[in-house]
Amino acid sequence: MIIETKIIEKPAFTVVGVTETIHFDSSLPASENKIAKLWGEFGKRIPEVQGQLGWRSFGLMLQNPDNPPGAPFEYTAAVQIHQDGEVPEGMLRIEVPAARYIVLTLRGPLDGISDGFKHFWGEWLPSSSFEYDGGTHTGKYEFEFYDQRYTEPNDPNSEIDLYFPIRAKA
Repeated sequence: MIIETKIIEKPAFTVVGVTETIHFDSSLPASENKIAKLWGEFGKRIPEVQGQLGWRSFGLMLQNPDNPPGAPFEYTAAVQIHQDGEVPEGMLRIEVPAARYIVLTLRGPLDGISDGFKHFWGEWLPSSSFEYDGGTHTGKYEFEFYDQRYTEPNDPNSEIDLYFPIRAKA
């Protein structure tokens, strides 16, 4: 369930994580899909990442906006770091550029996350005075943000934020 929607200017930040090409399977619940498995693997390696900034995890997505819905995309499970942190073997550092975002805060089990994406693409964006400003053309990521409000996949009180880069329509 979406409990808050706001527009913010977010400064650039740095993350370290693991990237995988995702061929999304909408028949699986979010708690069981390929992204969940990537988080399970990355979660075991998070202690290897030095210089972490608190409890801040990101699921970064960089898509080609010209691709049709359902096309494969790059997904990075990551944690935020100070810019001078070491990068463990098999991981990469990503500098996420500053951007304006619409932020949707969701509460409920992880399996409801697709409702947030459907709301942004199907309702909010088409009726707003903004357009999508992310993906391979701009280098701006859309992402999931997990902090101490996210407890576990089945918790009805868990919260996550979905960030979508936007700009005013020309």
